[in-house]
Amino acid sequence: MVNIYNIQIDYTLGIARHYYLSKDGDFNSSVGWGPTGVEWYGSVELTKEELKRIHQYTNTFGQYNIHSNNCEMFAWYVKTGKQYSGQTQEIRLTNFGAALVSLVQPVHTVSSIKYLEIEKSIADNLQANLEQVKRNKLLEEQAARDAFWARRDAGLS
Repeated sequence: MVNIYNIQIDYTLGIARHYYLSKDGDFNSSVGWGPTGVEWYGSVELTKEELKRIHQYTNTFGQYNIHSNNCEMFAWYVKTGKQYSGQTQEIRLTNFGAALVSLVQPVHTVSSIKYLEIEKSIADNLQANLEQVKRNKLLEEQAARDAFWARRDAGLS
């Protein structure tokens, strides 16, 4: 049986915490929610209902947002079926900070990550093609120079 645990997020100077589900609090055997979507670490034993909620989560609530769809909301939803975040619903300073961060934080859903991977693959392929074209052009130019010098050395230029 998993429970909800949290750890301090160092770069927030202790204002915010990262919430996750784990059997014993071990972050290395946990499931959580972050800017890249569902975050699995190690092995986590979940009930069928908890696993179903994880698989539904992105389609039900959309992409990660530190203010309105954060890791604490994910953990509570998976465990109870209801979203809740004491950080953003009860603590004014954290709520304000989360709202500010949400304005600039990149967020990705499972779908958007797939599109990013496709875009990267296309860009990498185009870059490889461009490098090959450049390489071929350099080889052609070198062949023309070699031919010129060969003709010159033979007295045919």
